[in-house]
Amino acid sequence: MARFAAGKAPFLRAAHDKDYGTKVMMKDFLIALLPVILYAWYKNGIRVYMDGNITFLEMLYPLIFIMLGGIISSLMEGIFFFVTDKEHRTLKDISQKLSLSFAAIPGLILALLLPLYTPVWVLIFAAFVATIIGKMIFGGFGHNIFNPALLGYAVVGFTLMGVINNAGGLFNASEVLIDSYAGATPLGALAANKQIDYNILVKPYGDLWTFFIGNYPGALGETGTLAIFFGGLYLVIRKVIKWYTPVIYVGTVFVLSWIIGVISGDGGLWFPAYSVMTGGVMFAAVFMITEPVTTPTNILGKVFFALFLGVLTVLFRFVGSLPEGVGTSLIFMNIFTLPIDKFTGVIRTKRFQKPGGLYFGILSGLVILLALYTLLKAGNMYTAFIPFLGWVI
Repeated sequence: MARFAAGKAPFLRAAHDKDYGTKVMMKDFLIALLPVILYAWYKNGIRVYMDGNITFLEMLYPLIFIMLGGIISSLMEGIFFFVTDKEHRTLKDISQKLSLSFAAIPGLILALLLPLYTPVWVLIFAAFVATIIGKMIFGGFGHNIFNPALLGYAVVGFTLMGVINNAGGLFNASEVLIDSYAGATPLGALAANKQIDYNILVKPYGDLWTFFIGNYPGALGETGTLAIFFGGLYLVIRKVIKWYTPVIYVGTVFVLSWIIGVISGDGGLWFPAYSVMTGGVMFAAVFMITEPVTTPTNILGKVFFALFLGVLTVLFRFVGSLPEGVGTSLIFMNIFTLPIDKFTGVIRTKRFQKPGGLYFGILSGLVILLALYTLLKAGNMYTAFIPFLGWVI
């Protein structure tokens, strides 16, 4: 009977299948987004309509808002192709280019990252930043340094958040729909109170099951943990993403949040669970840190990238003035994707021989030091850290 070798030879892979490629992966990505989109529509539109608070057209608004993000980004990319390529300006040529660059995806993700009450003109501006500045100026699909949707989200978050929070006007969500949707987010409550207290952070919204389902205020796509889980499971089964990348990232946030909870005097698992189910951690874990263009390509690089990202998320969330933390940390880590890929590539080749061992020590040391700094700063902020430190010593 024939036996299959288990060595390192370049054996047949799924990528060698003629029906396998970027198009299939992007199609799977869109399928994985469907549960998140449908839940966002149900939570912010259908359920409110069933309660009798809005009209039928208002019920459609969340779905229209999400689809509008994809349409706008596609239109902007099409205009860019029309302006920059004078030899291929026909509708057929532009349509073919758009199909190969997956133009709608940054806009869809961008809309899911924004609150429902975001004015439409802000969505248009964010799509411009994401598509033109974040993607096309760098050379288009496969050449961008930053995640396009995240860049658009970050720019409007830093410059137009006041406008978003005072939304209103033509073509935007109605006041009734906004009132049904808006409210203080769980991380906003944490940033405002600076207390790790179940009665303050969780109870006003229900319980942890409420957070798992996603029935609390937040951006369109970030709250539905269950829907995100199903999308991520589909991508893992289809081998579009590696399971260990989101697991390491979420695990890092969980462990560090648990330690901060212990330092504060509450060693329960509710706080780390609360931390990973709020603020876009799960959405980023499945749909953003697994993105193949702006994250490391080799296995060890993905591991270190996820570790750094998890530590930075906790640092920015609990120490800085950014209650969400995920977007800022991911954009920051996009800058270091290439060095991490290079360093970990040498480590995988050289193992612990020079300079592989040195690079491994540098990356590991940076992760540990950054984690310790995060715990120290968070401890000083959320509790009397000195007694805990004395207990450890």
